[in-house]
Amino acid sequence: MASYQAPRGMRDLLPEEAAGMDALLAVVQARALRYGYPRMVTPVVEERRVFIKTTGESSDVVSKEMYEVRLGGEGDLALRPEATPAIARAFLDAGLHRSPRPQRFFAYEAMFRGQRPQKLRYRQFWQWDLECFGAPEASVDVEIIDFTNGLFREVGLTGYEIRLNTIGDDRCRARVRETLAAYFRRHLDALSEVSKRRVETNVLRVLDSKEPQDRPLVDGAPAILDLLCDEDRRHFADVREGLTGLGVPFTVTPTLVRGLDYYTRTVVEFVLTAPEYEGIAVAGGGRYDGLFRTMGAEDMPGTGIAGGMDVLYYALKQEGVAVAEDPKPDVYVVSARPDDAANRMQLAAPLRDAGFTVAIDYSTRPLDRQLESAVKHGAKVAIIAGTPEARGGYVIVRDLTKKEQRNTRLAAVVTEVGRHVRPRPLPTLWRPPADPDQMEQGAAGETPYLQDPRD
Repeated sequence: MASYQAPRGMRDLLPEEAAGMDALLAVVQARALRYGYPRMVTPVVEERRVFIKTTGESSDVVSKEMYEVRLGGEGDLALRPEATPAIARAFLDAGLHRSPRPQRFFAYEAMFRGQRPQKLRYRQFWQWDLECFGAPEASVDVEIIDFTNGLFREVGLTGYEIRLNTIGDDRCRARVRETLAAYFRRHLDALSEVSKRRVETNVLRVLDSKEPQDRPLVDGAPAILDLLCDEDRRHFADVREGLTGLGVPFTVTPTLVRGLDYYTRTVVEFVLTAPEYEGIAVAGGGRYDGLFRTMGAEDMPGTGIAGGMDVLYYALKQEGVAVAEDPKPDVYVVSARPDDAANRMQLAAPLRDAGFTVAIDYSTRPLDRQLESAVKHGAKVAIIAGTPEARGGYVIVRDLTKKEQRNTRLAAVVTEVGRHVRPRPLPTLWRPPADPDQMEQGAAGETPYLQDPRD
């Protein structure tokens, strides 16, 4: 047997996990559409400078985690490490910045980072993402947090807390950086090597240090909230009031920052609270009002949030949430005749059309061996053809769990199978809704329709 393995830090999604991720995607995307965020898909490969200019050369993503790509002599490409800069690039490339604002987008893609593999941190991982371009209001920050909190409640996740902070806008953050840098330079000898470098490259990241020796100094650092401009304080107050008004719980965490340079003002993380996770975030994001300016485009505000689908799936499984149906076939078609492959397909066709998951045993093995195989594959019902009882327009429908069976006319097979297992809903293409003029006019007590004053 060949000893091939997935690349380090990457993994295969086997059918059960892939089905779970697909089920979660369906919930997230449906919720995104209800909030007015249609899906956008960007290439897996982008120009490297898209991320260097926006994320920051000192960020971990750019300095040591990006996968560079080469095609022949062409370089300066990278596998997409995150969604926001790529969506912003596509937004500008398509001329959507000339469209009415704000513009909202949803994304779900594989991301790639050369980070050190550890629990729930993979080098290829899947992420859902919301972006809103062109809205300066604090209410948009509230919206993405409300969306995420509601999403986790919708899928049944309970073990998390919302941590919230503000890091100020570009104008006010100069004072924040200078004050923090002066403080940490006085204690440089006591800092970890990583934090010593960050004091000079991005001092806000020192607040995010996980090194034990840094924590006492971080806890004693000047609070960002005390260094902000009045506008930043008002914006953050509006965010807190909006969340409180919606009943969304949160904790203000003065040391919370994000690892990417483009963030301004609001930053948020949804952190798993069980001790086994050691503070792993299942979602995070915030405001990035300077992103487009770093890309050489017209300056405009932006807000976004992203969630790790791998982390969410694992956390739900740990909490005992049933994420998706078993992807194994419910029905197995077998036959005692070795030469009737076409007949087996004809038996499966109406069941599949009705929404049942059906697999066919095409082998010439004895019938009892085929039935054993059906059980091992997880089937709940077997359709048996080719026996003396299953002739002349009849087959046998056997319940493999209850170990009971019935001779059934071909015309009634779908109905009989439906007594033992449920069909699964069939996806369909979009159909226009019913004509509103043909529907009921509304509930009793409504006022007459108002006329447009321009008519």
